Amino acid sequence: MISERLSAYYTRIPLLTEVTEWSLLRKWALSEVHRITLKSGETRILKWGGKEMAQEAAIYRRLVKPLQISAPRIFDYFESENSAVMIMEDAGQHNLEQQPSPELFLEAARELARFRDKATNNVEKNIASEIIRLYTVSTADFLALANDLLRSPRLSGNVTLIRLQDTFSYQLNKLYHTQPLTLVHHDYHAKNLLIQGTRIMPIDWSIAYISPHLGDLYCLIDEAQAYSNVPREAMLSAFRNEVRHDLTLDHLEWQVNIGGICWLVKTLKWLVYGGTDTIPGSEAWIPDLMNELENLLIKLD
Repeated sequence: MISERLSAYYTRIPLLTEVTEWSLLRKWALSEVHRITLKSGETRILKWGGKEMAQEAAIYRRLVKPLQISAPRIFDYFESENSAVMIMEDAGQHNLEQQPSPELFLEAARELARFRDKATNNVEKNIASEIIRLYTVSTADFLALANDLLRSPRLSGNVTLIRLQDTFSYQLNKLYHTQPLTLVHHDYHAKNLLIQGTRIMPIDWSIAYISPHLGDLYCLIDEAQAYSNVPREAMLSAFRNEVRHDLTLDHLEWQVNIGGICWLVKTLKWLVYGGTDTIPGSEAWIPDLMNELENLLIKLD
């Protein structure tokens, strides 16, 4: 049965008259995903996105495809004032959250290294400079996000954020001067890592952007430990062995730590400036995220 969110699109999407079966895969405040079966027996993924999540098709078109990143094919796209619907290839039945395994988490680390290298090689070659500027989160942008957090009613005067002010600018400048721009998924979690045999395909690029930071690996390491008890050292080695340039373990550790801070700052900014209203219960995430930020600052000292 068609959902209320999608019913507004019914007359605009001719393919919906061909649907014989709906299967809800996920439903959140800003996104809803169904697997639909057509009269022909073929299946498609139909994804509704609201607010910022409605920008996913543009990100596929402007970033993912020209950077030659492996991703599901988009068959069609429809948008309204505050939402959008994509009809996509059904590229796999299960994700890494549903079927976790140590080897697949290691493969996810290798896939991350591969797509980052590919993005770095293609970004200036295949993407217009104005699009690069539009989607790049710069050093100044991250510093502004951190300042916004410190001024927010929820975190005003927070000691950890004050400590961050002392080191963030230096660490960011070091990162942006030593590492090339690449594509950051920013939601590189098990739920968005589709299993394709022995390989992994990242999906849900709705909040991706351009930056050199390695917050994606920071998030993946945590989930690999939580779901499959994969040691941090094994994840770092899997990533490091796949990159196409010299990378010492110490430098990779530093990249993961500063990348984790970038990821946390951007995520916390979204939460304290409206995200907690969008996702019920997400207020409870903030103390844990702040603890993570504190721990990363200790590692950088």
